[in-house]
Amino acid sequence: MGSMMSIMSIFSHFLLDFFVSFFNPLGPFLIQKFGIEVRLFTSFLALSAAMASLLQIFFGFLFDRIKQTKSLLFTMYIMEAIGIALIGFSTNFWMLVMSIFIIRIANSAFHPLGAAMAGEKSGRVVAFFSISGTLGAAFGPVFVSLYVSRFNLSALWIVSLPAIVLAILLLRVNLPERTVQRNKFQLKEALVLLPILFVVSVRSFAMSVVHAYTPLFVTNVRGYDLTVSGALITSGMIAGVVANYIGVILMERIGAKKQDLVAFIGMGLSIFLLLSSKNLPSIFASFVLFDFCGFLLMSANVVQAQKILPNRKALASSVAMGFAWSIGDFIATGYNSIFGNNIVLSLSLVVPVTLLAAIYFGIIQKFDTK
Repeated sequence: MGSMMSIMSIFSHFLLDFFVSFFNPLGPFLIQKFGIEVRLFTSFLALSAAMASLLQIFFGFLFDRIKQTKSLLFTMYIMEAIGIALIGFSTNFWMLVMSIFIIRIANSAFHPLGAAMAGEKSGRVVAFFSISGTLGAAFGPVFVSLYVSRFNLSALWIVSLPAIVLAILLLRVNLPERTVQRNKFQLKEALVLLPILFVVSVRSFAMSVVHAYTPLFVTNVRGYDLTVSGALITSGMIAGVVANYIGVILMERIGAKKQDLVAFIGMGLSIFLLLSSKNLPSIFASFVLFDFCGFLLMSANVVQAQKILPNRKALASSVAMGFAWSIGDFIATGYNSIFGNNIVLSLSLVVPVTLLAAIYFGIIQKFDTK
């Protein structure tokens, strides 16, 4: 029974993150279609991600008290399918905004639930849970880039149909009840997660900016085709698949501080190399390095949080994922609104941020897992 819970958490993470990964690679196409500024689109992506992620802490608190996993998953599948279809039918920017928000909220609700489902077994299952989401986010960009290049954007409703079918089939799956916690919540329980919250917030900011601007850098600055942007994001996310699992093992062996030091230095160095790259092999190599370093921390942060709050896995996961992501994305929203139309500058300024993060989290701060 526990195995079925793990399988459903892993599969659902792949599917739902597959859909939510469509936005960045479609950026150049949507900017041209609706005649909007680069900074408006990138700021909206960051803001919508931040607002949806902020809700994760609410969902995490709620889902720690609700046992009905199947009905919750069904609702999330249907919402994302509707959102994807509506992107294709959007006739103006505000309709697109509504579509993206529907998808973001459903995806946000899933993450604390899915992580809690995975956490019922072990930390390694949480790593595979993160890996599956990374795989979904890896295949989504290249798929949607090729799909929209071959078919019209309005045909996206066809892509949403499998999610509806799977949602109906899900109702026939026998899922066990999760462990729930109905004791009164005290704020001091969550305060112990502050060191993890700060690390994830900075990582989220850096990855939000780089993932939003790299497709624009490749397409608008270097002059490559839209499909290259999709393949680039997919390559980075595939590297993240490996990094997710390695990150958990690395944390157990060397501790959080040394891992933070390696990850943030790698992120800063790779952005510098990306901006210096003039050909596709070097662009791909530098972006893959960036994602590998960024994803070293993803599963590890969730495992750390769940070990600190073992009886509130959904809440702990929501702090280490959505709540921290929202802080990073809110910062990215303001950042993009200021520097947004200058693609190269927007990417360049992330370098000193990641290097300062390496110094603070990897050397100065006292929190560690060893």
